[in-house]
Amino acid sequence: MVSVTRDQFKVKSELEAVHIPTGAVVRAYPYINPDDMLQSVKIIRGQAGQPTECGDYAEEVRRVASLLLLERAHQAASDRGLYEAA
Repeated sequence: MVSVTRDQFKVKSELEAVHIPTGAVVRAYPYINPDDMLQSVKIIRGQAGQPTECGDYAEEVRRVASLLLLERAHQAASDRGLYEAA
């Protein structure tokens, strides 16, 4: 299985990240509590010919992107004073 790493992503906001090797866009719906957003994470197909929905690889892209989006969402919510991390 191909390894997916954090540095393969460009995080555009707390709701969107792009997996650079495949062009897959990973999006989440905004929630007041950032932990809830993981329910809504979706992968949108990337560049033509690049497999973004192929079993374990797609799940690994989703997992790493979800972690990055969650980190960014916690930071954004904290910056806005909306969420206190426990």
